[in-house]
Amino acid sequence: MLRAALVVVGAYVCVLGALVHRQVWTAGGVAWPWGLAAAIAVTGLVTVAANDVIRIGGAWIALGWAATLLALQWSPSGSYLVASDWISLTFTAGSLGAIVLPVVLRTRLAP
Repeated sequence: MLRAALVVVGAYVCVLGALVHRQVWTAGGVAWPWGLAAAIAVTGLVTVAANDVIRIGGAWIALGWAATLLALQWSPSGSYLVASDWISLTFTAGSLGAIVLPVVLRTRLAP
């Protein structure tokens, strides 16, 4: 039951990240993508927390996150949340890195 809950949490984090990653704050004529940084940071923090709950909790988060992102991309009408530009590609790659790194480090280094 806990693993299924982690999959749902991973899906939820993906949807929230997809909704917020395009938010910017403009200061001094420069647009700062605070939503992108927040989405990647929250994804990493949730993965680390899931690893603390159960040994490979981050892998269950990754399953829910990846399945949701693929569902968004493969929908018949395409994805309006995750486009094919640098912000969305950075969201995808950064979030995957934020998920994979804690999972790999935890499973390799933890007793």
